[in-house]
Amino acid sequence: MNQVALFRWLTLASYFGLMLTLLGWILLAPHTENYPTSAMLLLGVVPLLFPLRGLLYARPYTHAWTSFLMLFYFSHSVGEVYSAGGSGIYPWLALLCSSVCFCTCIVFVKVDAKRRHASQNKTH
Repeated sequence: MNQVALFRWLTLASYFGLMLTLLGWILLAPHTENYPTSAMLLLGVVPLLFPLRGLLYARPYTHAWTSFLMLFYFSHSVGEVYSAGGSGIYPWLALLCSSVCFCTCIVFVKVDAKRRHASQNKTH
């Protein structure tokens, strides 16, 4: 497996891991009676649907701006870990998945650009 494919699959695995973690956190974790489940699903999961097509088709531009989207989920999970005192697995999983997705998106863009540049130089 080449580096481009490796980082693409790591990105997809961490992306879907974050999505499943958020769904579990919102739907399965204990909350108060007044917890707005539908609003949290809209705010937490729907933004992850925007880059889905570009990530599945391995578009470098989508990977680049997905890394910026991951910063939102990273900062949210850091805030939850800090405010909850580190209790619960969901904030830690979201922190891990968003960090891995952020890093692998950036590395994918860099490695893919090198591969494209090398293939352009071979043809000329």
